[in-house]
Amino acid sequence: MPQVSWTQLLPFSGLYLALGIWGFDYAVRRGNLFLSLAYLLIEFGIGMRINTLAWGGGLPLILLPLAAQAVILLPRVLAAAMCLLVIAGVSGNLSWVPEWPHWLRNIAQATAAVVFVIVYVGVAHREREARRRAEILAADVAALTAANERSRMAREIHDTLGHYLTVIHVQLEAARAVMGVEPNRAMLGVTRAQTLARDGLTALRQSVRALRDDAPVASVAGQIASIVDAVRDESFRATFTASGQPRPVSWAVALALHRTTLEALTNVRKHAGATTVVVALIFLENGRVRLQVQDDGKGAGDDAAGGGFGLQGIRERAEQLNGSATHHSAPGRGFTLCLELPTQPAS
Repeated sequence: MPQVSWTQLLPFSGLYLALGIWGFDYAVRRGNLFLSLAYLLIEFGIGMRINTLAWGGGLPLILLPLAAQAVILLPRVLAAAMCLLVIAGVSGNLSWVPEWPHWLRNIAQATAAVVFVIVYVGVAHREREARRRAEILAADVAALTAANERSRMAREIHDTLGHYLTVIHVQLEAARAVMGVEPNRAMLGVTRAQTLARDGLTALRQSVRALRDDAPVASVAGQIASIVDAVRDESFRATFTASGQPRPVSWAVALALHRTTLEALTNVRKHAGATTVVVALIFLENGRVRLQVQDDGKGAGDDAAGGGFGLQGIRERAEQLNGSATHHSAPGRGFTLCLELPTQPAS
Protein backbone atom coordinates (compact mmCIF):
# COMPACT_ATOMS: atom_id res chain seq x y z
CA MET A 1 0.00 0.00 0.00
CA PRO A 2 1.38 3.45 -0.88
CA GLN A 3 2.78 5.59 1.90
CA VAL A 4 0.34 8.24 3.11
CA SER A 5 1.70 11.74 3.61
CA TRP A 6 -0.24 12.65 6.74
CA THR A 7 1.50 15.99 7.15
CA GLN A 8 -0.12 17.12 3.89
CA LEU A 9 -3.27 15.01 3.97
CA LEU A 10 -4.60 16.32 7.30
CA PRO A 11 -4.32 20.06 6.47
CA PHE A 12 -5.87 19.56 3.03
CA SER A 13 -8.68 17.45 4.53
CA GLY A 14 -9.40 20.10 7.19
CA LEU A 15 -9.46 22.83 4.54
CA TYR A 16 -11.75 20.74 2.32
CA LEU A 17 -14.16 20.16 5.21
CA ALA A 18 -14.15 23.80 6.36
CA LEU A 19 -14.79 25.11 2.86
CA GLY A 20 -17.51 22.50 2.37
CA ILE A 21 -19.37 23.74 5.45
CA TRP A 22 -18.80 27.48 5.69
CA GLY A 23 -17.77 28.23 2.13
CA PHE A 24 -20.86 26.61 0.70
CA ASP A 25 -23.11 28.44 3.17
CA TYR A 26 -21.44 31.75 2.25
CA ALA A 27 -21.85 31.07 -1.46
CA VAL A 28 -25.56 30.29 -0.98
CA ARG A 29 -26.12 33.51 0.97
CA ARG A 30 -24.24 35.68 -1.53
CA GLY A 31 -25.86 34.12 -4.61
CA ASN A 32 -23.00 35.27 -6.85
CA LEU A 33 -22.33 33.06 -9.89
CA PHE A 34 -18.56 33.69 -10.13
CA LEU A 35 -18.10 33.22 -6.38
CA SER A 36 -20.03 29.94 -6.49
CA LEU A 37 -18.07 28.69 -9.49
CA ALA A 38 -14.75 29.63 -7.87
CA TYR A 39 -15.74 27.85 -4.66
CA LEU A 40 -16.64 24.62 -6.50
CA LEU A 41 -13.46 24.59 -8.60
CA ILE A 42 -11.30 25.24 -5.54
CA GLU A 43 -13.01 22.43 -3.66
CA PHE A 44 -12.59 20.14 -6.66
CA GLY A 45 -8.87 20.92 -6.85
CA ILE A 46 -8.43 20.27 -3.11
CA GLY A 47 -10.41 17.02 -3.39
CA MET A 48 -8.24 15.81 -6.25
CA ARG A 49 -5.12 16.68 -4.26
CA ILE A 50 -6.41 14.72 -1.27
CA ASN A 51 -6.92 11.68 -3.50
CA THR A 52 -3.35 11.82 -4.73
CA LEU A 53 -2.16 11.88 -1.10
CA ALA A 54 -4.50 9.22 0.28
CA TRP A 55 -3.51 5.74 -0.76
CA GLY A 56 -3.05 6.63 -4.38
CA GLY A 57 -6.56 7.89 -5.09
CA GLY A 58 -8.47 5.88 -2.55
CA LEU A 59 -11.01 8.58 -1.54
CA PRO A 60 -12.79 9.49 -4.77
CA LEU A 61 -16.28 9.68 -3.26
CA ILE A 62 -15.43 12.83 -1.33
CA LEU A 63 -15.98 14.66 -4.63
CA LEU A 64 -19.65 13.65 -4.83
CA PRO A 65 -20.99 16.47 -2.57
CA LEU A 66 -19.66 18.96 -5.14
CA ALA A 67 -22.20 17.64 -7.66
CA ALA A 68 -25.02 18.23 -5.18
CA GLN A 69 -23.74 21.71 -4.37
CA ALA A 70 -23.39 22.56 -8.06
CA VAL A 71 -27.10 21.78 -8.60
CA ILE A 72 -27.98 24.31 -5.89
CA LEU A 73 -25.45 27.03 -6.72
CA LEU A 74 -25.17 27.05 -10.52
CA PRO A 75 -27.47 27.35 -13.54
CA ARG A 76 -28.34 24.08 -15.22
CA VAL A 77 -25.70 24.18 -17.96
CA LEU A 78 -22.84 25.01 -15.59
CA ALA A 79 -24.17 22.54 -13.01
CA ALA A 80 -24.13 19.79 -15.68
CA ALA A 81 -20.58 20.72 -16.63
CA MET A 82 -19.50 20.58 -13.00
CA CYS A 83 -21.16 17.16 -12.62
CA LEU A 84 -19.21 15.89 -15.63
CA LEU A 85 -16.04 17.21 -14.04
CA VAL A 86 -16.89 15.38 -10.82
CA ILE A 87 -17.58 12.18 -12.78
CA ALA A 88 -14.21 12.49 -14.46
CA GLY A 89 -12.49 13.11 -11.14
CA VAL A 90 -14.21 10.23 -9.39
CA SER A 91 -13.69 7.76 -12.22
CA GLY A 92 -10.08 8.80 -12.66
CA ASN A 93 -9.31 8.27 -9.01
CA LEU A 94 -10.98 4.87 -8.93
CA SER A 95 -8.36 3.48 -11.28
CA TRP A 96 -5.49 5.06 -13.13
CA VAL A 97 -5.02 2.00 -15.30
CA PRO A 98 -5.35 3.34 -18.86
CA GLU A 99 -7.30 0.37 -20.12
CA TRP A 100 -10.67 1.14 -21.65
CA PRO A 101 -12.75 -1.52 -19.77
CA HIS A 102 -11.56 -0.15 -16.43
CA TRP A 103 -12.31 3.43 -17.46
CA LEU A 104 -15.71 2.46 -18.78
CA ARG A 105 -16.55 0.67 -15.54
CA ASN A 106 -15.30 3.52 -13.40
CA ILE A 107 -17.15 6.17 -15.41
CA ALA A 108 -20.38 4.19 -15.12
CA GLN A 109 -19.93 3.83 -11.36
CA ALA A 110 -19.06 7.48 -10.93
CA THR A 111 -22.01 8.57 -13.08
CA ALA A 112 -24.42 6.42 -11.07
CA ALA A 113 -23.09 7.90 -7.83
CA VAL A 114 -23.37 11.48 -9.11
CA VAL A 115 -26.89 10.92 -10.44
CA PHE A 116 -27.93 9.47 -7.08
CA VAL A 117 -26.54 12.48 -5.24
CA ILE A 118 -28.21 14.92 -7.64
CA VAL A 119 -31.60 13.21 -7.39
CA TYR A 120 -31.40 13.00 -3.60
CA VAL A 121 -30.43 16.65 -3.26
CA GLY A 122 -33.09 17.70 -5.76
CA VAL A 123 -35.80 15.94 -3.77
CA ALA A 124 -34.54 17.46 -0.52
CA HIS A 125 -34.33 20.91 -2.10
CA ARG A 126 -37.88 20.68 -3.48
CA GLU A 127 -39.14 19.51 -0.10
CA ARG A 128 -37.47 22.45 1.60
CA GLU A 129 -38.94 24.87 -0.95
CA ALA A 130 -42.38 23.30 -0.54
CA ARG A 131 -42.12 23.69 3.22
CA ARG A 132 -41.06 27.31 2.82
CA ARG A 133 -43.99 28.02 0.48
CA ALA A 134 -46.34 26.27 2.91
CA GLU A 135 -45.10 28.53 5.70
CA ILE A 136 -45.65 31.58 3.51
CA LEU A 137 -49.16 30.41 2.60
CA ALA A 138 -49.92 29.73 6.26
CA ALA A 139 -48.84 33.26 7.12
CA ASP A 140 -51.00 34.65 4.28
CA VAL A 141 -54.00 32.63 5.49
CA ALA A 142 -53.47 33.90 9.03
CA ALA A 143 -53.31 37.48 7.76
CA LEU A 144 -56.44 37.00 5.64
CA THR A 145 -58.27 35.44 8.60
CA ALA A 146 -57.30 38.38 10.77
CA ALA A 147 -58.48 40.82 8.08
CA ASN A 148 -61.81 39.00 7.77
CA GLU A 149 -62.21 39.05 11.54
CA ARG A 150 -61.51 42.79 11.64
CA SER A 151 -64.08 43.31 8.88
CA ARG A 152 -66.65 41.23 10.77
CA MET A 153 -66.02 43.10 14.02
CA ALA A 154 -66.29 46.44 12.21
CA ARG A 155 -69.63 45.38 10.75
CA GLU A 156 -70.93 44.23 14.14
CA ILE A 157 -69.91 47.50 15.79
CA HIS A 158 -71.41 49.57 13.01
CA ASP A 159 -74.67 47.63 12.83
CA THR A 160 -75.28 47.34 16.57
CA LEU A 161 -73.58 50.01 18.62
CA GLY A 162 -73.83 52.62 15.90
CA HIS A 163 -77.60 52.38 15.76
CA TYR A 164 -78.24 52.24 19.49
CA LEU A 165 -75.87 55.08 20.30
CA THR A 166 -77.46 57.22 17.58
CA VAL A 167 -81.00 56.60 18.83
CA ILE A 168 -80.00 57.08 22.49
CA HIS A 169 -78.36 60.38 21.52
CA VAL A 170 -81.55 61.49 19.73
CA GLN A 171 -83.72 60.59 22.72
CA LEU A 172 -81.47 62.39 25.19
CA GLU A 173 -81.22 65.47 22.97
CA ALA A 174 -85.01 65.58 22.69
CA ALA A 175 -85.36 65.17 26.44
CA ARG A 176 -82.94 67.99 27.14
CA ALA A 177 -84.74 70.27 24.67
CA VAL A 178 -88.11 69.95 26.45
CA MET A 179 -86.90 69.39 30.00
CA GLY A 180 -87.78 72.91 31.15
CA VAL A 181 -91.25 73.08 29.61
CA GLU A 182 -92.42 69.46 29.36
CA PRO A 183 -90.77 67.45 32.14
CA ASN A 184 -93.04 64.45 31.60
CA ARG A 185 -92.07 64.23 27.94
CA ALA A 186 -88.42 64.70 28.87
CA MET A 187 -88.65 61.84 31.37
CA LEU A 188 -90.25 59.67 28.66
CA GLY A 189 -87.23 60.32 26.41
CA VAL A 190 -84.83 59.40 29.21
CA THR A 191 -86.79 56.21 29.90
CA ARG A 192 -86.67 55.25 26.24
CA ALA A 193 -82.93 55.93 26.16
CA GLN A 194 -82.53 53.53 29.08
CA THR A 195 -84.64 50.95 27.26
CA LEU A 196 -82.51 51.32 24.16
CA ALA A 197 -79.34 50.89 26.20
CA ARG A 198 -80.78 47.67 27.63
CA ASP A 199 -81.76 46.49 24.14
CA GLY A 200 -78.25 47.27 22.92
CA LEU A 201 -76.73 45.11 25.64
CA THR A 202 -79.16 42.35 24.72
CA ALA A 203 -78.10 42.60 21.09
CA LEU A 204 -74.45 42.30 22.06
CA ARG A 205 -75.21 39.23 24.14
CA GLN A 206 -77.01 37.76 21.14
CA SER A 207 -73.90 38.31 19.04
CA VAL A 208 -71.75 36.48 21.57
CA ARG A 209 -74.25 33.65 21.84
CA ALA A 210 -74.48 33.35 18.06
CA LEU A 211 -70.73 32.76 17.96
CA ARG A 212 -70.99 29.98 20.56
CA ASP A 213 -74.33 28.32 19.91
CA ASP A 214 -76.65 28.53 16.90
CA ALA A 215 -79.78 27.54 18.84
CA PRO A 216 -83.07 28.53 17.12
CA VAL A 217 -84.85 31.79 17.95
CA ALA A 218 -88.63 31.62 18.10
CA SER A 219 -89.41 35.30 18.77
CA VAL A 220 -87.62 37.11 15.96
CA ALA A 221 -90.84 38.95 15.02
CA GLY A 222 -91.14 40.26 18.59
CA GLN A 223 -87.54 41.48 18.52
CA ILE A 224 -88.08 43.45 15.32
CA ALA A 225 -91.39 44.84 16.61
CA SER A 226 -89.52 46.12 19.69
CA ILE A 227 -86.94 47.84 17.49
CA VAL A 228 -89.65 49.52 15.42
CA ASP A 229 -91.53 50.56 18.54
CA ALA A 230 -88.41 52.31 19.86
CA VAL A 231 -88.54 54.97 17.13
CA ARG A 232 -91.76 56.54 18.37
CA ASP A 233 -91.76 60.32 18.83
CA GLU A 234 -89.08 60.75 16.18
CA SER A 235 -89.51 62.70 12.96
CA PHE A 236 -91.14 59.76 11.18
CA ARG A 237 -93.78 57.17 11.99
CA ALA A 238 -92.78 53.51 11.82
CA THR A 239 -95.13 50.54 11.65
CA PHE A 240 -94.44 46.81 11.74
CA THR A 241 -96.33 43.93 10.15
CA ALA A 242 -95.71 40.19 10.21
CA SER A 243 -97.25 37.65 7.83
CA GLY A 244 -96.92 34.01 6.91
CA GLN A 245 -96.54 31.02 9.22
CA PRO A 246 -94.04 32.01 11.96
CA ARG A 247 -91.28 29.51 12.65
CA PRO A 248 -87.97 29.52 14.51
CA VAL A 249 -84.87 30.87 12.80
CA SER A 250 -81.21 30.34 13.60
CA TRP A 251 -79.36 32.80 15.79
CA ALA A 252 -77.30 33.92 12.81
CA VAL A 253 -80.44 34.68 10.79
CA ALA A 254 -82.06 36.43 13.77
CA LEU A 255 -78.99 38.62 14.12
CA ALA A 256 -79.02 39.44 10.42
CA LEU A 257 -82.69 40.46 10.56
CA HIS A 258 -82.05 42.45 13.72
CA ARG A 259 -79.01 44.28 12.30
CA THR A 260 -80.71 44.98 8.99
CA THR A 261 -83.71 46.54 10.72
CA LEU A 262 -81.41 48.73 12.80
CA GLU A 263 -79.39 49.80 9.76
CA ALA A 264 -82.48 50.55 7.68
CA LEU A 265 -84.04 52.73 10.41
CA THR A 266 -80.74 54.51 10.95
CA ASN A 267 -80.52 55.32 7.23
CA VAL A 268 -84.10 56.62 7.29
CA ARG A 269 -83.27 58.82 10.26
CA LYS A 270 -80.08 60.21 8.73
CA HIS A 271 -80.79 60.46 5.02
CA ALA A 272 -84.36 59.73 3.92
CA GLY A 273 -86.36 62.73 5.18
CA ALA A 274 -89.31 60.32 5.37
CA THR A 275 -92.57 60.68 7.29
CA THR A 276 -93.59 57.01 7.18
CA VAL A 277 -91.66 53.76 7.33
CA VAL A 278 -93.20 50.30 6.97
CA VAL A 279 -91.24 47.29 8.24
CA ALA A 280 -92.62 43.93 7.11
CA LEU A 281 -91.47 40.45 8.12
CA ILE A 282 -92.75 37.70 5.82
CA PHE A 283 -92.31 33.98 6.42
CA LEU A 284 -92.34 32.39 2.96
CA GLU A 285 -93.55 28.88 2.19
CA ASN A 286 -90.19 27.86 0.69
CA GLY A 287 -88.47 27.90 4.08
CA ARG A 288 -87.14 31.42 3.79
CA VAL A 289 -87.91 34.65 5.57
CA ARG A 290 -88.05 38.10 4.00
CA LEU A 291 -87.57 41.47 5.68
CA GLN A 292 -88.74 44.53 3.79
CA VAL A 293 -88.26 48.14 4.91
CA GLN A 294 -89.93 50.81 2.81
CA ASP A 295 -90.03 54.57 3.38
CA ASP A 296 -91.63 57.50 1.59
CA GLY A 297 -88.58 59.74 1.76
CA LYS A 298 -86.68 61.64 -0.88
CA GLY A 299 -85.02 58.48 -2.25
CA ALA A 300 -81.88 58.31 -4.32
CA GLY A 301 -80.49 56.66 -7.42
CA ASP A 302 -79.61 53.00 -7.01
CA ASP A 303 -75.92 53.70 -7.64
CA ALA A 304 -75.74 56.37 -4.98
CA ALA A 305 -77.72 54.32 -2.50
CA GLY A 306 -75.55 51.26 -2.95
CA GLY A 307 -72.31 52.85 -1.81
CA GLY A 308 -72.90 53.09 1.92
CA PHE A 309 -70.93 51.02 4.39
CA GLY A 310 -74.14 49.90 6.10
CA LEU A 311 -75.70 48.51 2.92
CA GLN A 312 -72.43 46.83 2.06
CA GLY A 313 -72.44 45.14 5.47
CA ILE A 314 -76.03 43.98 4.93
CA ARG A 315 -75.09 42.41 1.59
CA GLU A 316 -72.03 40.72 3.05
CA ARG A 317 -74.01 39.28 5.95
CA ALA A 318 -76.74 38.01 3.59
CA GLU A 319 -74.19 36.32 1.30
CA GLN A 320 -72.57 34.59 4.26
CA LEU A 321 -75.97 33.10 5.15
CA ASN A 322 -76.77 32.02 1.55
CA GLY A 323 -79.30 34.80 1.21
CA SER A 324 -79.66 38.00 -0.77
CA ALA A 325 -80.09 41.71 -0.13
CA THR A 326 -81.52 44.12 -2.69
CA HIS A 327 -82.69 47.72 -2.68
CA HIS A 328 -84.78 49.91 -4.96
CA SER A 329 -84.92 53.68 -4.98
CA ALA A 330 -85.51 56.69 -7.15
CA PRO A 331 -85.39 60.42 -6.42
CA GLY A 332 -88.65 61.49 -4.77
CA ARG A 333 -90.00 57.91 -4.60
CA GLY A 334 -88.59 56.67 -1.34
CA PHE A 335 -86.30 53.75 -0.61
CA THR A 336 -87.04 50.02 -0.28
CA LEU A 337 -84.65 47.50 1.24
CA CYS A 338 -85.36 43.77 0.93
CA LEU A 339 -83.47 41.02 2.73
CA GLU A 340 -84.27 37.35 2.12
CA LEU A 341 -82.65 34.53 4.07
CA PRO A 342 -83.17 30.82 4.74
CA THR A 343 -84.55 30.34 8.26
CA GLN A 344 -81.94 27.64 8.92
CA PRO A 345 -78.94 28.31 6.68
CA ALA A 346 -76.62 25.45 5.82
CA SER A 347 -73.51 25.37 7.98
